[in-house]
Amino acid sequence: MLVFIRYRGEIGLYKSLHVWMNDVGLPSWVRNSDTELLLVLFGVGLYVLLRLVGGHRTRGFLSDIGLRHGVLRGVAVGVVICIPILLVGLVRGLMQDGTMFFALKMIRVGFTGPIAEEWFFRGVLVLAMVRLVGTRFWSAAIVGALLFGAVHVQWTAEGLARGWPAVLVTGAGGVWYAWLARQWSWNLLVPITAHMLMNLAGPWYGGTDHALGSIYFEIGRAATIALGTVMAINPGLFKMGWARGAKNEG
Repeated sequence: MLVFIRYRGEIGLYKSLHVWMNDVGLPSWVRNSDTELLLVLFGVGLYVLLRLVGGHRTRGFLSDIGLRHGVLRGVAVGVVICIPILLVGLVRGLMQDGTMFFALKMIRVGFTGPIAEEWFFRGVLVLAMVRLVGTRFWSAAIVGALLFGAVHVQWTAEGLARGWPAVLVTGAGGVWYAWLARQWSWNLLVPITAHMLMNLAGPWYGGTDHALGSIYFEIGRAATIALGTVMAINPGLFKMGWARGAKNEG
């Protein structure tokens, strides 16, 4: 799947399709959303295979991928976690003239991208894998995170030489997102919301390059990760024990 996503641009039919979409006036964020569509489709296929292997352990599709219960709780936790990066980014953005706070092309970066990535790399590769096949959580989280990091760099010698920091950053972020979902009662909405808001905050800092940003962005991100980690370990400190719910270890 990842090989196909990375090299589909070399396929003549794919090139022709993108030329046609450009000729009819479709914006770039729509044309490039095929990556998210492929992640969704491949995720469905993988989930079906997991159900065939471990169907006797299923709690139902939505429960298996962490979307059955606690939707509002998951969103609320994700929003609170991202308060530092949003506040620092807002101040930083207001200090810069011409800062773009939102544009249509951000739909892919801030919404469809995080949803598709969390669905596949955390919902299917981690939560469903653990619950349906009995894979150890940390094994699934690390493998999923490495694959998550791999899709963020070019698969060339130059791309790997320049992009290995992005693999480390996105890979570590992938493990953290999976851990957040597990800590908050296997709720996929927590990493989805956090991923969306962190991506949306990027332009407020002047943008990010290969998952790495300015010193201000890294400060905001570090503060968010610290807050999210403390919250996940002890939600009672923030009066958010209500959001934990009952744990289902799979």
